[in-house]
Amino acid sequence: MAIVKMKKVSLVVLDREREEALEKLRDLGLVHIERIFAGSDKLSELNEKKALLERCSFILPPNVPGDKNKKGDLAAAEKLAGKIVALGDKLKALGDEKEKVSKDLKSLEPWGNFNPADVDFLSGKGIELKFYELSKDKLAELSDVDYFVVNTIKNRVFIVATGAKMPEADEFHLPALGIDGCTAKIAELDKEIAGVQKELAKLAEDKNVLAEGLKVLEKEIEFESVSADMQVEDSLAYIDGYVPVDKADELKAAAAKEHWALLVRDPDDEDAPPSLIRTPKWVERIQPLFKFLDITPGYREADISMWFLIFFTLYVAMIVGDAGYGAIFFILTLLICKKAPKPVVTLLMTLSIGTVVWGALTGTWFGSETIVKNTFLGKLVIPQFASFAEEGVNTNYYIQNFCFYIGITQLLLGLVISFVRKLPSLAAWTDVGWMFVVVASYFVAQKFVLGAPAFNPVTWPLAAAGFVIVCLCSEQNGNILKGVLMGLAWSPMKVLDTVSMFANLVSYIRLFAVGLATVAVATSFNAMAAGMAESMGVAGIIIGAVILFVAHAFNMVLALLSIIVHGVRLNTLEFGGRVGLEWSGYRYAPFKN
Repeated sequence: MAIVKMKKVSLVVLDREREEALEKLRDLGLVHIERIFAGSDKLSELNEKKALLERCSFILPPNVPGDKNKKGDLAAAEKLAGKIVALGDKLKALGDEKEKVSKDLKSLEPWGNFNPADVDFLSGKGIELKFYELSKDKLAELSDVDYFVVNTIKNRVFIVATGAKMPEADEFHLPALGIDGCTAKIAELDKEIAGVQKELAKLAEDKNVLAEGLKVLEKEIEFESVSADMQVEDSLAYIDGYVPVDKADELKAAAAKEHWALLVRDPDDEDAPPSLIRTPKWVERIQPLFKFLDITPGYREADISMWFLIFFTLYVAMIVGDAGYGAIFFILTLLICKKAPKPVVTLLMTLSIGTVVWGALTGTWFGSETIVKNTFLGKLVIPQFASFAEEGVNTNYYIQNFCFYIGITQLLLGLVISFVRKLPSLAAWTDVGWMFVVVASYFVAQKFVLGAPAFNPVTWPLAAAGFVIVCLCSEQNGNILKGVLMGLAWSPMKVLDTVSMFANLVSYIRLFAVGLATVAVATSFNAMAAGMAESMGVAGIIIGAVILFVAHAFNMVLALLSIIVHGVRLNTLEFGGRVGLEWSGYRYAPFKN
């Protein structure tokens, strides 16, 4: 379980054989191309075609199922896309026209139903009519103006004046159509819009042709992008990339067969190879979460996939904390198992089962004590962890202490991994110093958080020894004396880092807090629903059932959000930070068909 070592490769071919060589390189599917993202006219043309095909998804109605038997090539997809885009443009134009006519119709409402053409007729006979809207106060100030009032709405008056110019009033410019004309036009436009939508719904049945064409186009774009990235000097073209060390011989054999010039070497310090992570089958289920979070360890960083999976499963179980919720998640996973990718399904099943196990051990089933009490489920409960504790058992103490045990275990594990990776450098011993500080932090937490009567006698000696080791070793980079002096100079910052280490350990208490909140919310709503059922009879039972459904659904959603906020954070930041992870990598993606 590790990040696979890479070889950097440089491939040189005759420029006239560039496309043929790239096709064979793509068939091999081994080399991750080091991209420089150069452009070309052909690439721009292909991207325009892609944009055209993608635009169709926003035009076609989403609720029309596509005919999966419809097949087609890129030419068929482009032809279909042309029709769809043309209809989409027509639909937009009709919609814009309808919106304009609708605004005209609304603006005409205060003036009544008449034909604007009659006003134009009078204008041709020398009778100029002007339409104005003004306040009642302004109307009272009018003099030497011939007008009549058409309508009054609140404080606004709508008048028609003969030939007068009234700058103090808002002039209304008549649209081409009256109310009857606008109504008829809208009906006509609605009919046209319905016809276009019907045509689009028919074309939507061929959306599989678009999907197939888009796949072909994406492959062409990738190929042309790599081709554009190839540098040309005289009659030669070359490109750089990376290949897994165990695949280098296969690439060498292909290069010899095709008469390519190939340089294979170890990456330099300034190179940034991609990360190819190979893990046991049972650990691969965590990869969908990494993809969802868009995190990848750097090529020179550690792979913590196995530990991430183990601790994340425990964190999810403790945060959700309810076996009933876990059972529901498991059933929902079974419902999607045929549609979702296998790693996603196995991850969800693992997390669901972990939640059921933890909920059973704490006796938490939908936040109800009744379900567990006097049933076989009660025999599964660990009394010290029980959500509904027996009298005299301080479960909060035991669970909080368990959270600290988890925290100290994970932080120490991270430091051990970091220590091994840094050896034989003296800087590796910095992690040993931090191990002492972590253990001392646990004893401090026992005193201030768990209420221990006194500090463990080794607390301060451990903290002091750890701090001294950190100061002496943290800046070691070849010159031992210089490293010691630099470490002492930075000692005030190490004090802050020590406080930060204590804060990291204490942050694991969130597992207890969030799990407790989930149980508390469920218990409260259960009590509310039970009270309604007792006091309101049949109606109360119905209302209570609705409350239970909505409340528990809401509680499950909150628990899922807490997983992202807390469960992921503890692994990526607290644990990953101790390992030295910056998650600065990017995934190995070979150029292939």
